[in-house]
Amino acid sequence: KIDNLNQAFKAASAGIEMAISILTGCIIGYAVASYLDEGAGYLGLIVGAVVGLASGTYNLYRRYG
Repeated sequence: KIDNLNQAFKAASAGIEMAISILTGCIIGYAVASYLDEGAGYLGLIVGAVVGLASGTYNLYRRYG
């Protein structure tokens, strides 16, 4: 039972870490794109999401891989 609980906490931690990485990338990408060009906020949001996804995946690979 304890092993299942540990696995559940690891999975929850990994999911939260991935979500925070993507959200942070989105916010930073949107802010930078909006600062540089007012009409390009959505493009920065997409680029930031991709960078956040890559960053989160790399962090998870480093920690659990």
